[in-house]
Amino acid sequence: MDYVEYTEHPKLRTPTMLLAFAGWPDAAEGASGALKYLTRKLPAQRFASIDPEEFYVFTRTRPVSSYNEHDEREISWPANDFYAYHNGERKQDFLIFVGVEPNLKWRAYSNAIADVAQEQGVVRTIIVGALLDAVPHTRPIRVTGGSNDPELQEMLGSTGVRGRRYEGPTGISTAVSQVFASRDIRLGHLWGHCPHYVQASSYPKVSLALLEKLSGALDEKFDLEELWATESSFEQQFTSALENDAKVQEYVQQLERRYDARAEQSELQEPMPTPGEMVTELEEFLKRRRSNGDDQENHSR
Repeated sequence: MDYVEYTEHPKLRTPTMLLAFAGWPDAAEGASGALKYLTRKLPAQRFASIDPEEFYVFTRTRPVSSYNEHDEREISWPANDFYAYHNGERKQDFLIFVGVEPNLKWRAYSNAIADVAQEQGVVRTIIVGALLDAVPHTRPIRVTGGSNDPELQEMLGSTGVRGRRYEGPTGISTAVSQVFASRDIRLGHLWGHCPHYVQASSYPKVSLALLEKLSGALDEKFDLEELWATESSFEQQFTSALENDAKVQEYVQQLERRYDARAEQSELQEPMPTPGEMVTELEEFLKRRRSNGDDQENHSR
């Protein structure tokens, strides 16, 4: 069954493919936000999409209704779109995919993406993702990743990206990786680490860090000026919001000491905390914060 719907078939030259998936592998929309920004700034043109009907349980991944400019109700279904960018004289074009982690048929979904990659002659692929981690917002975003392909590993490593070994619950990125590997498509990963206490729907600092790493690894100059301004404004507002929360500040200082110690000892390659460890630490943090809120409420009485 052909799951991909085309509006055109672009002819790309030795394209690099970039992928991001909203949902579980996209903490604070760090990855999907990065590639959505890039498609808009290049600009890249949408040329195909995956029909969502076969891949989602719509009571779990719900469509969104809204009114258009004619005051007519419309439904927006989970979007899985392919974009093409012809990169002028560089002869290194881009194929960008931004999707939503599906509920069903992961292998069929992954093969549909790989079919488009092979049709367009993709020479290398980088999946970007974002995860929650016990890191402070006051330090540079940690970006980890790597590749089994020596050349791609060297490109990513040139930006300071180091690998991690992770075992545990996984996402669609892993399924896509396995399908690409079975077709001998070179593939690498970049993961931005989002502070787990930043309770925001989107965190531009992670998106910015991912795009800066991509820019360096691919030797491409992306227009990040708008994202820099957005990130700076967000950080100022977030820092201001924490000024009167002593417990959160204490926790951030604890994370800073841990982050700095690892950096000094070159231990940023230590095994990633397990999901259970991160959940435990986050629960303890939230418990302390609730306790602090109760203390303040009792004091105000």
